[in-house]
Amino acid sequence: MQFSLLENLEFQEYVPDGDEKILMHQGSPTFTGFCLRQHCLRPDSYCQRATSMVMNNSVIEFILFGLTQDAGKQKAIFGVFLMLYLATLMGNFLIVVTIKTSRTLDSPMYFFLFYLSFADACFSTTTAPRLIVNTLSQKKTISYNECMTQVFAAHFFGCMEIFVLLLMAFDRYVAICKPLRYTTIMSQRVCGVLVILAWVGSCIHSSAQIVLALHLPFCGPNVIDHYFCDLQPLLKLACMDTYVINLLVVSNSGAICMIKYLTLTLVLFHEIMQLNNNVTEFILLGLTQDPVRKKIVFATFLLFYLGTLLGNFLIITTIKTSQTLESPMYFFLFHLSLSDTCFSTSVAPRMIVDALLKNTTISFNECIVQVFSFHFFGCLEIFILILMALDRYVAICKPLHYMTIMSQRVCGVLVAVAWVGSCVHSLAQVFLALSLPFCGPNVIDHYFCDLQPLLQLACADTYVVNLLLVSNSGTICTVSFVMLMFSYVVILRSLRNHSAEGRRKALSTCVSHIIVVILFFGPCIFIYTRPATTYPLDKMIAVFYTLGTPLLNPLIYTLRNAEVKNAMRKFWSKKLVSDDK
Repeated sequence: MQFSLLENLEFQEYVPDGDEKILMHQGSPTFTGFCLRQHCLRPDSYCQRATSMVMNNSVIEFILFGLTQDAGKQKAIFGVFLMLYLATLMGNFLIVVTIKTSRTLDSPMYFFLFYLSFADACFSTTTAPRLIVNTLSQKKTISYNECMTQVFAAHFFGCMEIFVLLLMAFDRYVAICKPLRYTTIMSQRVCGVLVILAWVGSCIHSSAQIVLALHLPFCGPNVIDHYFCDLQPLLKLACMDTYVINLLVVSNSGAICMIKYLTLTLVLFHEIMQLNNNVTEFILLGLTQDPVRKKIVFATFLLFYLGTLLGNFLIITTIKTSQTLESPMYFFLFHLSLSDTCFSTSVAPRMIVDALLKNTTISFNECIVQVFSFHFFGCLEIFILILMALDRYVAICKPLHYMTIMSQRVCGVLVAVAWVGSCVHSLAQVFLALSLPFCGPNVIDHYFCDLQPLLQLACADTYVVNLLLVSNSGTICTVSFVMLMFSYVVILRSLRNHSAEGRRKALSTCVSHIIVVILFFGPCIFIYTRPATTYPLDKMIAVFYTLGTPLLNPLIYTLRNAEVKNAMRKFWSKKLVSDDK
């Protein structure tokens, strides 16, 4: 059996020989259903797939609003963007032809520049021609299929351009920082493989965008307030809840753009600052230089670190497997335990290993990575503690609105903002560290890399950098601590209106939070809110918030929380029973 499918997805009436008449869709705004007979009932048939598309979408074309609806401005846009597009094509064409025909431009940098120009030309071609034509056209429509094709092409060549820019930054990094090994690392084969990976990665990214776009049902509105098709304006037209899809778009396109932009910025900044630095590694003195005490430090902090990993792993596993711990408080507690684990891991392993080594050096790049990870997860822990205080405030002071205010979507957005804020803070710290010139001294009187001890080694006036450090880390610690303590004061005052049982339960939860806050923020404020001076006591104080707090958090939240303890008992009792069977 066959049937005809028009370009606009309207079905016609068709009567095959010996078969019953099939009534097909005739362009109604909503598909009310039709009768499929015989061969069309096969689940893998083209008929079924076409039917599914029609049932999900009544929109067969979109209207592009463009940049403006003013007739006079549209003529100006036509002239300006036509010249810009022609200049783009001309410029990139000249680069492509020159690199291909010149024998002197055969280095990896020009190899990547060739692909960058090609990606630029294709990227602009995905949007510019239609924008230019639409400024002179009365009918500014684009079919559904053309819209999907434009989404794919724009994301493919846009992502390709990002990847090639990364490769060019990597090429410059190797040329400047490892000049003697440049020809070996950036060989012709390696460059070819890197470009192939860029093409494959771009294809994967754009395919993911297309899958998301095809998943959207469109039931009526079809006016796109843009000059080309993209996922963000399409999400506004979809007749469904687009929260999950928007989250996937952000985690795909948004994360790619943000991570690659930050990577490019850091690499280029690192290349520039590397030219001013004679120091390639640092020596960490650790907590002590005495061999006997080093063994004690090794054993003690190995136990601390293993206890931190075990305790936080138990909390993470319990929350993920228990159906009773699904409230926002435990959602935040999960992320707190995760940040605790990563925070201690950024410092403890190297400290433990260095206690057994004579040569306790750390390379410049490893030092910068440690600064980033230490501040990232430390700041994340601060933000999560604030979110937990907010959760307790809403639960105690606004119990009737709790489920509305602290919904799953709101909690997810708050945690995402915490991760982004932590990234911004730690990048600021890295930029400060990379701006420091090191000319000779390389002995750090500490057990990990941080800005305060690095300021002592810089061969420049560090007053401004220290001021920025205090205004960044010091302000975050102080303001967050004041906010947390104020919120808990408000919570404790509001307990007067609750029952005795309610006061006891809320007080138990708040006291455990306050203990964590004081243990974590006290040392942080002492370290990061003073001038660039170091004291012998600094290293011991740092132990409290780098190793002490991550170890105590699981103990406080399990020993003082009946729900967590009960969930752990159930989890491990089920585990033991399943193991016995």
